[in-house]
Amino acid sequence: MKYPVILIVTLFFLKGTFSFAQTIDSLEKNGYDKLKKIIEKDNSNQKNTSLRSQAYLIKAKKENNKKEIIDGYFFVGRATNNLVLNLKYSDSAISIAKRYRPEDLSLLYWIRGCIYDDARNAKEALNCFLIANEYPKVSEELEDRINFKIGAIKSTQGKYDEAIAIYKKCERNAKTNNSPNYLRYVLGLSELYHRTDNISLSEEYVKKGMDACKNYNDGNFYNFYFISNRGKNYFKRGQYQRAITDLESPLKVIKRNDDFSNYAENCFYLGECYQKLHQNSASISYYSKVDSIFNARKNIYQLTITAYNRLIDYYKNQGDYKKVLYYSEQFIKADKVLDENYKYITDKISKNYDIQQVIKSKQDTISALKEEKIEFIIIVSILFSGIVTLFYLLFINKTKKNKELQKQKELFDSYIKEKEISNKEKDKSLKLPTRKSSLSNIDENVVKHIIDSLKKFEIKKSYLNNEYTIDSLSLEFKTNSNYLSKVINETKNTNFIQYINTLRIKYVLEKLETDKKYLNYTIQALSEMCGFNSVQTFTRAFANHTKMNPSDFIKELRNNNLQ
Repeated sequence: MKYPVILIVTLFFLKGTFSFAQTIDSLEKNGYDKLKKIIEKDNSNQKNTSLRSQAYLIKAKKENNKKEIIDGYFFVGRATNNLVLNLKYSDSAISIAKRYRPEDLSLLYWIRGCIYDDARNAKEALNCFLIANEYPKVSEELEDRINFKIGAIKSTQGKYDEAIAIYKKCERNAKTNNSPNYLRYVLGLSELYHRTDNISLSEEYVKKGMDACKNYNDGNFYNFYFISNRGKNYFKRGQYQRAITDLESPLKVIKRNDDFSNYAENCFYLGECYQKLHQNSASISYYSKVDSIFNARKNIYQLTITAYNRLIDYYKNQGDYKKVLYYSEQFIKADKVLDENYKYITDKISKNYDIQQVIKSKQDTISALKEEKIEFIIIVSILFSGIVTLFYLLFINKTKKNKELQKQKELFDSYIKEKEISNKEKDKSLKLPTRKSSLSNIDENVVKHIIDSLKKFEIKKSYLNNEYTIDSLSLEFKTNSNYLSKVINETKNTNFIQYINTLRIKYVLEKLETDKKYLNYTIQALSEMCGFNSVQTFTRAFANHTKMNPSDFIKELRNNNLQ
C-alpha cells in the first residue's frame, strides 16, 4: 500500500510541474507587447501575474534581449510582496542597464526609489531619486515623476517652500505636455498651500483641479481628494458644517483605495470640526478612528497624532482613568513610531506636543488608579533618580563627544594641510621617471606608452568603472600586466589597487568640496558613484586617504562651509 501512495504523490507533483512548464511555454509564444498587456490587464491575481511575469523574463533571457530582460525583472519584482526579492530583481535590472542600457538607469533608480518609498524607508527612497536625477531622462514626464517624489519627501521634512517650487515646475511641464499626472501635481500644490496656511492659493488650486478633472480619465479618482482639500480649507476658514460635508463624503472612496493616511487625516479634521461645534460624542468618535488606523497600520503622522491629546483631555474630564491610561500609552507608542519614521530623513522633528508631559500624565494616572500615595512617592523618586542619572550620563556623553569632535577637527585640519602640500607637488608624478632598477629591463618607449595611457585613463575618469582589474586595464593599454604593475609601483609609489582607490577617493573629495548637494548623499550612494563595489571597501579607502571615516569628514566639511 505504501508504494502506490508514493507513486500517486509523485505523479501529482510531476503533473503540476509539467502544467507549470506548459503554461510558461504557452505564454512565451506571445510577443512582448501582448505579454505586457496580459500582465497589466489583470494584476489583481498575484499568482497569475507572477506566472506571466516569469514567462516574460524567461522569454527575454532565451532571446538575450537586454531591454526586455530589464522589463522582465521589473514585472517579476512588482509581482512579489517580498521587499528583499523586489530589491534583488531591481539590482539585477540595474546591473544589466549599467553594462548594456545606461539610458534606462534613470527610470530604474526611480522604480527602486518607489520600492523603498512604499516600504516607508524615506532615506533610501530619497537616495535613489537623487541618483535617478543624475542620469539622462528618457522623457520630461519621468523627470517630473522623480522631482515630484523628491518634493514629497521635502514636504515630509517640513521644507514646504522647496516642495512647492518643485511641484509648480512639475505642474507647468505636465500642462504643456498634456501629461496624465497633471492632476497629481495640482493636488499636491493645494495640499502644500493648505499646510503653509496660504488658504487662498490652496482654494485656487482646488478649483483648478476640480475643473481639470473633467478632462482626464482618472478625474473621478482625484475629484474626491480635491473635495477633501476643500473641506480642510473650510475648516481653516471656520466654516465647520461645510467642512464636515466635504470631509465625510470622500471617506468611503478613500477607504476603498486603502489610502489609510488620507483617511486618518480626514477623520482628524472631522474630529476638530465637531469639537469646534461642541459635539463631543461625534468628535471623539472620529478621533478614535485615528487610533484604530494606528493599531491596524502601525503608522502615524505629525498632524493626526494630536488626536491623542484630544482623547486624553476628554476622558480626564469624564473621570475615565482607564481610557486616559490607554490613550496615554498609545500616544507614547505613536510618538516612538513617528520618531522611527522621520529619523530616516531628518535629525530633528518639530513637534507641537510635549511627549514628556504625556509620560508624566500617564504616571499620574497610574497613581490615581491605584490610589496609593506611597506608590506615587516611589514613582516620583524613581523619576527624580532617573533624571539625575540622565543628566549625569548626558554630561559624560557630552564630554566624550566634545573630545571626539576635537579629534575629528584636528584630523580634518591635518588633511587640509597635507592636501595643500600635495597640490604644490602634484605635477611630479606625471613626469617620466628616471630609470630605476625595476624598469631597467623594460623598453623606454613601452614605459612612456604606459605612462601616457595612465594620464588619459585619469583624464577620462575611467577609474569610475567598477569592473577594472589590472589584467583588463593592461589589455586596454595593449601591454602586459607585469609591465603595468611595475610602472605604477615606480611612478605612483603604490600598487594597482591602491592607485585606483586613491583616484576614486580624490574624485569623491572633489565633489564633496565643490558641490554642496553631494553632502546630502548617503555613504552608499557616494561609494557607488565613484566605482566601489562595497561600502566597506569605500570606507577603508577613504580612511586610508584622509585618516577619517566618510561621515565624520562630511560633518567637518559642513561645519567649515558654515563658517
